Amino acid sequence: MVAPDPLSHWIVLLDIEDFSLRPVTAQATLHEELYHVVEFALARAGLDLDRCLVQDRGDGVLILVPSGTSPTRLLRELVRGLEDALVEHRGKYNDDHRMRLRAGLHQGVVIQQGERWTSDAINDLARLVDAKPVKQVLARARRAHLVLVVSEEIHRSVVLGRFPGIDPAAYLPADFVTKHDEPRRGWVTVPGYPAPPGLPAEPGESPRDRGRPGGISGTGGDAGGVGGGADTGSPAPPPMPHIHDVTGSQIVVGDGALAVSGDYVEGDKNVHHHTHGVDGTVGLRRVAPTDGS
Repeated sequence: MVAPDPLSHWIVLLDIEDFSLRPVTAQATLHEELYHVVEFALARAGLDLDRCLVQDRGDGVLILVPSGTSPTRLLRELVRGLEDALVEHRGKYNDDHRMRLRAGLHQGVVIQQGERWTSDAINDLARLVDAKPVKQVLARARRAHLVLVVSEEIHRSVVLGRFPGIDPAAYLPADFVTKHDEPRRGWVTVPGYPAPPGLPAEPGESPRDRGRPGGISGTGGDAGGVGGGADTGSPAPPPMPHIHDVTGSQIVVGDGALAVSGDYVEGDKNVHHHTHGVDGTVGLRRVAPTDGS
């Protein structure tokens, strides 16, 4: 049997955080409420849920959006709609029924055979939404209602286009390696946060190159750790401050020019504190070093 010709779609995948850990009654409520959230968010993007193809995934939903949909409007309004709907949901339910989502957006061709969908793009998006760095970002962003991850194609063609309402600075790369040793990168943002917590501010080497001779081990590389750098997930220590200038009783420290006034250090390694007399006079009190130097 010859497979039908594929069709191009915008692909949206939503997954409820910690769904399997909830009581069965809470799962039933969340499952029903998810469709209300999706319907509201799609309406914000000018879409009717009935015009989209929807596949239930138990703890989430997969949506094929018509290819003629504006990508900028979809990205901008879908995120806003999801955020608003989740805030409303939070106001109605207790912690057992709290809904937080991992959301993903991609574009690609899909072969539809009845109720079955076949697509590399769907598989790639599922890997992005289920990636460890994406889960860890949502875990760290405790006051957030959702985390969004987009594919490199969406990031390059839509996010970096600097269209109104889409801020490229709010996205950071999340690198990981699949169980088949395939390197992948998604771009993550968290509504309400200037940048997603737990990801390195600068991309490093690709995950496949980590640990190879000549490779750089630093804060880039594998974003699978919470801090995005070392295998243990620990964030890299901050850089040592540099003293650029000493003027009067101020010490100017680091690139941010942080001035520490009131006390100063002379060349004899002693710290001199200003003292104030009861008559308003100002003097200096010498404090000897405690390290024996």
